Amino acid sequence: MSIVDSMKKTMLKQAGKFVGSVVRNASEETLYRLFATVSAVSKEPAKGGLKKLANMAKEKHPMIQSWRRVFQNANPKCVEKVMTNLVINEFALGEKIRQEKMLEHEVVLPKLLVISPTYACNLNCVGCYAGLYGRKYQLSKEEVWSLIRQANELGIYFFIITGGEPFVWPHLMETLKEFNDSYFQIYTNGTLITKEVAQKLAELGNATPAISVEGFETDTDWRRGRGVFAKISEAWKNLREAGVIFGASVTATRLNHDTIVKEEFWNFLKENDVAYSWIFQFMPVGMNPSMDLVPTPEQRYERFFVLDKLRLGGDFAFVADFWNHGFLTHGCLAAGSKYLHINAKGYAEPCVFQQFAVDSIREKSLLEILKSPFFTAYKRMIPYSNNLFRPCPIIDNPKVLRAMVKKFNAIPQHEGSEKVLTDLAPELDKLSEEWAKYADKLWYEYGYAEKYPSKRGIYDFEVRMNRYANNEEKLAIDKKA
Repeated sequence: MSIVDSMKKTMLKQAGKFVGSVVRNASEETLYRLFATVSAVSKEPAKGGLKKLANMAKEKHPMIQSWRRVFQNANPKCVEKVMTNLVINEFALGEKIRQEKMLEHEVVLPKLLVISPTYACNLNCVGCYAGLYGRKYQLSKEEVWSLIRQANELGIYFFIITGGEPFVWPHLMETLKEFNDSYFQIYTNGTLITKEVAQKLAELGNATPAISVEGFETDTDWRRGRGVFAKISEAWKNLREAGVIFGASVTATRLNHDTIVKEEFWNFLKENDVAYSWIFQFMPVGMNPSMDLVPTPEQRYERFFVLDKLRLGGDFAFVADFWNHGFLTHGCLAAGSKYLHINAKGYAEPCVFQQFAVDSIREKSLLEILKSPFFTAYKRMIPYSNNLFRPCPIIDNPKVLRAMVKKFNAIPQHEGSEKVLTDLAPELDKLSEEWAKYADKLWYEYGYAEKYPSKRGIYDFEVRMNRYANNEEKLAIDKKA
């Protein structure tokens, strides 16, 4: 690193701390000046992104206003870590490093890494892919730390911890402390977040829990167990009092659909200071895969309009529906295009729900896995459909998953995982055909095809270099590709 680059890096980190110290009570005008100042000492592709944030603040964009509300109620340490670790390290500095490493190693690098350090859990939720393993499968502290260090070297500073239940893994808090320059999102059932745990998270500042909730008490307790909803409410209270930024993880099923499309539910989340929400469509995967809880195409279509309105409305810092918002990510995120999943067995899966693997972190480095033939083939094919409302190789393009597993002899990661390729194949084909009708209506009749054009292969190194070699910003950030 040159002296100039080193100075800029130091300036950016100091700027992040400064922003974190004042942003809690900053006006949109102040935020505009802060983001504009940080962008002035940044290099593309981060410069363009920071300018966009500055303009959003200047225009009083609803999302910026929502983040202001979140920051006003948050612990100062949590705000500081969002700015230093997520905005500066992950975005401003990390994006530059990822671009440099991409050119050095000739591979497109993901923006985040999902790790399941354990499959152990204190609950037994209906349809959970982790099943009833207990503590049979678990990564060691050394394995997780090595993985994070490898990712940091590639410019990745954002990690999602899932499972199983992450708070069952004995090294979680120690890991957050060790990697205090990275940012972590923890998918959790929330039942183990005591006052003491919440206070510790506030002191560390570099983690945000996304707590699973299926709706109100009836929906949640039916799937997760009697009394769980009450424990979630207690966890929310503990996090709120400690000033920890937290969100919700909502699994959309055939049974809770009517609840999660109602304004009442989202008002409830907002009243409980839930800052953001991820929506996961129930997937027929794991030990005993079933189609019974998979939403119908009609339900998925209705859900899109409700959640997209929430995404743009400003009541939450962000709302994302993975299966319905593929147009924002240019299709599937898997296989190292934007993320990959390291499971509790140490195997690298394309995503949390594509539970087939070829390589293990116990045999290969993270970089070798990202450059593997299995992941390279995936990235060359993304998006699997020209219609980005059909991003998924499991439920939208099921023939893709079957072909990939067969070609690379990928190993099923759970007893029963192979049923998604065999027993459930006819139902998945029918589901994808029925959804295609609704997806085409959204894609063509609502104008998304023109606004978010599909271009195959942007996550493949050779394709990206041929297409964007002279455009530094698009080389790394392919918002509309």
